[in-house]
Amino acid sequence: MNKLILVLALFSFNGYAQQSTGDLKVSLQEAIDLGLKNRYDIQADRYNVAVADNEISKNKKEWIPEISGSGNIRYSPQIQATFIPGGFFGNEAALVALGAKSTTVFGLDLNQTIFKPGISSDIKIAKNNLELEKEKNRQNENYIKEQVAQAYLNVVLKELQSKIAANDEQRYKEYEQVAEGKMKIGSLIENDYLKAKLDYENAKVETLKAKQNYQLALDNIKYQINVPAETQLILSDSLNSAGLLLEQLPSNYDVAKRTEIGQLILQQQNNKLQISKSRQNALPSLALYANYSKQFLYTNFDYSLNQWWSPYSYVGLRLSVPITSNLKNRHSIRENQIKSIQTDLNLKQKQADINYEVQKASSELSNALQNMNTAKNNYDLSRIIYQNQKQQYDLGTLLYSNLLDTDRSLNTTEQNYVKAVYDYLVATINYQKAVGNY
Repeated sequence: MNKLILVLALFSFNGYAQQSTGDLKVSLQEAIDLGLKNRYDIQADRYNVAVADNEISKNKKEWIPEISGSGNIRYSPQIQATFIPGGFFGNEAALVALGAKSTTVFGLDLNQTIFKPGISSDIKIAKNNLELEKEKNRQNENYIKEQVAQAYLNVVLKELQSKIAANDEQRYKEYEQVAEGKMKIGSLIENDYLKAKLDYENAKVETLKAKQNYQLALDNIKYQINVPAETQLILSDSLNSAGLLLEQLPSNYDVAKRTEIGQLILQQQNNKLQISKSRQNALPSLALYANYSKQFLYTNFDYSLNQWWSPYSYVGLRLSVPITSNLKNRHSIRENQIKSIQTDLNLKQKQADINYEVQKASSELSNALQNMNTAKNNYDLSRIIYQNQKQQYDLGTLLYSNLLDTDRSLNTTEQNYVKAVYDYLVATINYQKAVGNY
């Protein structure tokens, strides 16, 4: 039986042999890009950036003058009386109703902020929040990238394990056929034949389980990249060609490239901006206000009588000096100072966490590479031993039980080798994530 199927699978596996119409063929990188494009949670997170960007524009609009129009129409059947003192125009003291029964006023009001330091701080805070939302999005995207990559590699692993199981089943089928032939010519007892038959039946069960595991892994990658379940997905990369080679990995790293560090730095900047804003709230604000109106005063609403229309206008400055709000500002300043100290401590701890994570990921990657090379050597050795004993079994100089022991050892080294390659690639993903490249 040809034992090169595993090596061929590792180095030239291209998913299914044929690609029918409607199939979706993706590499590892294409699957990651597809996941970032299709995932609804990623799409929803991008709206947080749009909201934060809109907040900047909204705060900038605070400098735009506020202009509003107003209209007031009033009719007074009874006009309020006014007291006229005695001697006024030579008359005695009396109550006199003065004024127009119909009053109409149309006007324009202007309110322009001239000095209000809190607006500039609000704009800076909004810009800081925008960058923070971008960093949060990058963190979520990195998480999706990691999930898609692991799901992709898991499909390739399960596919190879399924092929190995099918190959083992075929081997045990040949053993069963050879045992049946030997029993018929009397060179093998029936019990040994039945044992070979049982091993073949067990191998079929293992093949079925491997196919089921492969299908579950395939369903998972479809879910991760958010494509319909009925999509015929074809993975074009193998464990060996997944684009995650050791020599392509960075030898050094910058802690600041990790989005977790970037978020804490932005949070620290936000704390400082909040303190600055609280202090600015104690400053006075100055605004310009103006009005232009035109009024109609008469006994009725006959607007055609132009002589009863009259304009008036005014302009002024409004100074607002906060007094009691300074008491609140002290607590706000203290609160953000405490948050600043807390954020600084979290930043130092996160830097220590990342340094340890990089060290751990680097060690795991080195161990995974060593384990992969060892597993490869063991696999090559087990193949040689198996081929020798297979020839002895075919010649009748080796018992089936001895061949079976060697076969099981070969199967174990096959699985160990494939798993070692998979673990190595997963370790590269973890290392890329640790150094901030993923």
